[in-house]
Amino acid sequence: MFSLLLLCALHRIRLQQQVNATLNEAILRLEVDTTMFHLQVDDIVDREPGAGLPQAVAMIDAALVSVDVMQKRGGDPVPLSGVEALGLRQRAAEMKSLLLAFKAHGVQRVRERENAGKGSPSDRRFDLAFNEILKKGAVIEAICLANRLSAQRANDKLTPVLYLIWGFFTIGATAGIWVVEMRRLAAESSLWEANARLRSQAEELFAHREQLEKSVERRTAELTASNAALRNEVAERLLAEETLRGSELRIRQLSLRLLKAQEIERKRISMELHDELGQALNVMKLRITGIQGGLHPEQETARQECEGLLEYLDEEIEEVRRLSLALSPTALEELGLAPALRWLIGNFTRVHPVKVSSEVADIDDLFPEGHWITVYRVLQEALANVGRHALASEVTVSALHREDRVDFLVADDGRGFDPEEARGRAPAEKGVGLFTMGERVRMLGGSFHLSSRQGEGTRVAFSLPVSSGRD
Repeated sequence: MFSLLLLCALHRIRLQQQVNATLNEAILRLEVDTTMFHLQVDDIVDREPGAGLPQAVAMIDAALVSVDVMQKRGGDPVPLSGVEALGLRQRAAEMKSLLLAFKAHGVQRVRERENAGKGSPSDRRFDLAFNEILKKGAVIEAICLANRLSAQRANDKLTPVLYLIWGFFTIGATAGIWVVEMRRLAAESSLWEANARLRSQAEELFAHREQLEKSVERRTAELTASNAALRNEVAERLLAEETLRGSELRIRQLSLRLLKAQEIERKRISMELHDELGQALNVMKLRITGIQGGLHPEQETARQECEGLLEYLDEEIEEVRRLSLALSPTALEELGLAPALRWLIGNFTRVHPVKVSSEVADIDDLFPEGHWITVYRVLQEALANVGRHALASEVTVSALHREDRVDFLVADDGRGFDPEEARGRAPAEKGVGLFTMGERVRMLGGSFHLSSRQGEGTRVAFSLPVSSGRD
């Protein structure tokens, strides 16, 4: 009976020592791993994003393993009876929940490092979780310490009795306890050495952190200098753009004056063609008619030559009239914009054997009179290009009012061309027709679009904003 009691007492002492040793080691590892995770996360937030995150996560996972030791789930498990006797299962579960939350806060700080600096909400949550873990660890350590002291007192009381009952059992038990204690001391010594190494690593990390902060400061100064140089360059470019816009405005104004001068010169040439050349041709026609009337009946050959000359003169008079109207459209001044455009389309139909579909709205009151000639010239040039180059069978012409703008269109089903190839020609080869059309439209604040493909026809479209009133 006494032997059984002795064995039970020895077993209980051994169990308590095993529980204390294992729990002390688990708590120490937990505190070390948690501290290292805290330091590494702070270091990661101050360095490149994501650098060292796997090592930090490994540290906190090791701390979770230490908690599993308290719950008899991993490592060198504590006997279940010993854990339950100390009431640590619930505390271990709380500690594990805190560690998981601490891990989540740390990972979030790394992923959101731009907003996770010192003093940020995530930094405060991170430090709060860390302090709570340390508090819980201190409570568990205090429980283990109290258990160890209690076991030590019970051992001190039981030892004299055991010596009196069975000396050799006492000696054997003492030897066993001594061996266990030596192991515990060796374990504590190993832990202290590990702790010293960890402290040394922590000092190295702090030194590296200071070095990194200096590098960041140096890089920030370099970036500040680069930004200053970039701002100077941007200011210079803005000044150049402003100068360029001013030059472009002056060029547009000069182009507008040149176009007005061109229209004046065209009008003068038109009047000279009509007044001088037209009258000269009419006088010549009258003289030939007079000559024809004075011929004898037997001068049939001369009469036929006179008739041929009169027909030729009629054609030339009509050509002079057409040229005069093309140079200075009197219909624009006499009838208005919309009727002049309809006359232009009708004249194109008479000259060129193509089918023309047209729709021209009454747009005279939508533009100042000073803009009428520009609209007329653009459509005139577009139709002239169709007549000269397109070889089309059908042509569509429209001028439609849509809300705050007027859309114009000249489209044909002719042979078309490659706009890119046309733009790439030498200036002497490609002419100025398309360029002049686009510039005229842009001077009035409109948009110009040309599309064409080989064998698929050409589409010239432009839109002008409505600007009611007269010059």
